[in-house]
Amino acid sequence: MNPKQEAHEVLYKSLSELREHLHSTGRIDDSNAKLDELVKILAVCIACDRGWLQKAALDKLVSFGKNNGDTVHELKKLFGECVKLVQFKNDDGSSIFGANPSLNLQDSDNDYAFLLLVTVYTSLSKASGNGSNENAFDVVNEAFGHFVRDNFRGNIEDAQYMTPIEVVEFVCGWAMHDILKEQPSAFEDTFTVLDPSCGVGSFLAAFYASISQNNSDHTRNLNVVGVDKVDRMVRLSRINMMLFGSATYNIQQGNSLLQNDHLKSLNGKVDLILTNPPFGAKISTDKISEEPKDNYGLLNDADSLATTIDSELLFVDREISLLKDGGRLFIVVPDSTISSRGIAETLRKRLAGVAVLRGVIDLPSVTFAQAGTRTRTSILYLQKCKTVRKTDTAIMATVDSLGFQVSMRKGVAVKKYEGENDLLALLAQIRKTSTKKGVLSENPSCVRLRSSEVMSASWTASHYSARRIGAEEKLHAASGYKPRELREIVNFETKNRRRLKEEDGSKCISVLHIIGDGFISFADLLSYKPKTRGNVCYPGDILISKINPRIPRVLVIPEFDFPTTCSTEFEILTPKNGIDPYWVAYMLLEEVVQDQIQSLTSGTSSSHNRIKTQELETVKIPVPSTKKKESTTMKTVADYKRAISNIVTSSYEIVKIRGRARA
Repeated sequence: MNPKQEAHEVLYKSLSELREHLHSTGRIDDSNAKLDELVKILAVCIACDRGWLQKAALDKLVSFGKNNGDTVHELKKLFGECVKLVQFKNDDGSSIFGANPSLNLQDSDNDYAFLLLVTVYTSLSKASGNGSNENAFDVVNEAFGHFVRDNFRGNIEDAQYMTPIEVVEFVCGWAMHDILKEQPSAFEDTFTVLDPSCGVGSFLAAFYASISQNNSDHTRNLNVVGVDKVDRMVRLSRINMMLFGSATYNIQQGNSLLQNDHLKSLNGKVDLILTNPPFGAKISTDKISEEPKDNYGLLNDADSLATTIDSELLFVDREISLLKDGGRLFIVVPDSTISSRGIAETLRKRLAGVAVLRGVIDLPSVTFAQAGTRTRTSILYLQKCKTVRKTDTAIMATVDSLGFQVSMRKGVAVKKYEGENDLLALLAQIRKTSTKKGVLSENPSCVRLRSSEVMSASWTASHYSARRIGAEEKLHAASGYKPRELREIVNFETKNRRRLKEEDGSKCISVLHIIGDGFISFADLLSYKPKTRGNVCYPGDILISKINPRIPRVLVIPEFDFPTTCSTEFEILTPKNGIDPYWVAYMLLEEVVQDQIQSLTSGTSSSHNRIKTQELETVKIPVPSTKKKESTTMKTVADYKRAISNIVTSSYEIVKIRGRARA
């Protein structure tokens, strides 16, 4: 077991015991109150560890064991001294623990007090003993997950979905690499790093630690700023900064989206934003219209777009306004931000005038499973600038594993470390191949492309998989062939067919009726009664399924003795310029084409993945460019057409024979 796993096991065991004790006694029934007591003891332990209080008194309490009848009294005394320290004061001189800070302990709470102390003391000691900042961070991170996750899950606007340390460290490592590579003197002057929805301060603390480890002198000019709506999160953020040894930080309570004068004073002044904001909260556009125009440079006409806007879109807009020219934004967003139409698409288009896309990392659904959601998310990296330079590039990557799974243990979601953390390999590739374009690695899939190429097209990372880019490179390298986009060789007829009225006696072709390379399950087709009408289609049309493309379904409609419609899950194609439809169908099923199609999907799961029409239109097909290749290809297609026709005719005849026999 590695030190990180060992630290987690110690913490889980301690927290489980504490949780069981609280449950059995009913001593404190509010999750937030439990966390507050934990954090107060954590503050005492930090103060003793840093030498702000005498550590001997704390060590003595732990060594005496739970039979010491003075544990409650001594802890209260230590906490009373702790709250007087300047390190635990707000800017206005008030205590970060509230107006009248005290431990919620009774004289009869000796067992609980000792368990609480040992839980924090042991975990912090374990982290310090391993010399690992990430384990110190986990004290706050895991305590939060155990005690307050359920409380916040019901209020989507204030939801605090903890960012896993694996993601935090990757983002901070990527940010540090690019800053030091492109701005070597960045930390010689004041450098402002901000998290406008800081939660427990994960990003701020980890970035401070990253700079400290790289060059401790750089921390002198670091201006750490955090904002959160919830006062408890502000308190936790400050404690977290202490865990990482930071002495200077400005973390305040407030709403970063609305009526925040402190943030307004930072407009155009921030060097770096690292954040994971709340998703899905609906903000009234009336409220946005009351904000200063320069707070929302992209959506300041929000009232003309919709009545409400998702919070994650507003955060992107607000954060771009806060950045100085050349400033960088790393933000965790739901996939809808980078792939949906409507306001999300409007935002993406408007960003093209003020920022350059530097990267999108598609994260696995397990990322926030410990926080109770498997929403697909991505890391979005933008850099503020007025024009996109030819040298600007974007990293597009897909991560399948973070090195952990999440399971339930006694009703608590627990991280179980298994597999590899793809983000480690990804960061290594980014650092090693800082100028190379094209495919950087296949597993995890990572490519570097021109930013201008991506910004004018899809922002979905999986659409630029190593598999797809590799296929396109093969196409361009193939002798005797010229790649052409599918829309150049076929017409997309689906929209036109929706207007047509189906003929009497029509049979509807479902995607499930296509069971192989042009094969049709006639028995199912003839008995199928669709719940909704399909789109009219004709012999010679090419059908390609847009749902779940990992199971390729392509069909040239043969001559039937009945009219046909097809499921709306098909795209209907007709060849241009007398091109043989069987050649199109044959090419659509070729590996070099399927590698592209299967990388252009979007959806919440493999069975619900879809490919959008505009993405399908861009798929490249190898078209023969010499007489010799054209002749060879046409002979292959003729054989393919004859074989398919024979199978279709025979299959249909067998079904009719069986039908006559049963009659």
